[in-house]
Amino acid sequence: MNNRIVVDIGNTRISCGVFLDGKIVDLSHHLLSNTQKAATDIAADADAMHITEIALCSVVPSVSRSLLDFLEVHHRKIFQITEETQTVITGTYDSLGADRIANIVAARALYLKKESAIVIDCGTATTLTAVSDVGRFLGGLITLGLGNTFRALHQSTEQLPELEAYNNGQPPMPLAFDTTNAITSGCIHAQVGTIEHWIKLARHELGSKTTVVATGGYASVIAPLTKAFDHIDPNLTLHGINFIAEAAMDQVDQA
Repeated sequence: MNNRIVVDIGNTRISCGVFLDGKIVDLSHHLLSNTQKAATDIAADADAMHITEIALCSVVPSVSRSLLDFLEVHHRKIFQITEETQTVITGTYDSLGADRIANIVAARALYLKKESAIVIDCGTATTLTAVSDVGRFLGGLITLGLGNTFRALHQSTEQLPELEAYNNGQPPMPLAFDTTNAITSGCIHAQVGTIEHWIKLARHELGSKTTVVATGGYASVIAPLTKAFDHIDPNLTLHGINFIAEAAMDQVDQA
């Protein structure tokens, strides 16, 4: 496999992974507001490790454009993953997020030992994306992510405070006796319930022979509260981007 730097521009942060021989050897994360720092670090890592390929996936076009402009000036070979440029998954629709495609590419390559796979991405949005063993997109679902659920609850009310989703590492209560715990426990349990219901519906549609993989920043909050996940991989999207870029390079080499 070719060595490359993989970049995932999400709604909250920019995640970067250095892949050598198909394995992640270095990880870094930047806030969206630090796009210039992220671009500088990517270019520096590429120089230090003599890497010429960069694969990029983004759900924030304005940020990716800024980062691409910087890297192109520094003469980097960049492959931007979109629904149109990826060739691994069939049956997709035009507006399907490239990060969701990357997720199911990685789930299929790394974890699928059954007839289909479901990826639950617990990020800014919570998403379910399904794929068959032959690489066909099988549908999905999207709702508000855990962090934004907390923010929306605060912004839509006059008296409820804005809280963090992590609840200071404490497990959510089944019944709370103060407002803070009522919010944190209620939002977290609601997210768990949504995910479990989604998976039940999807498995009914797809059949029971389905592998479930969780990823995203809030997966670590959700995972201890459910037995619905077969695997948890915080770097799933980065792996998927790398697989898609590798497939694209193989096609160029064979042309």
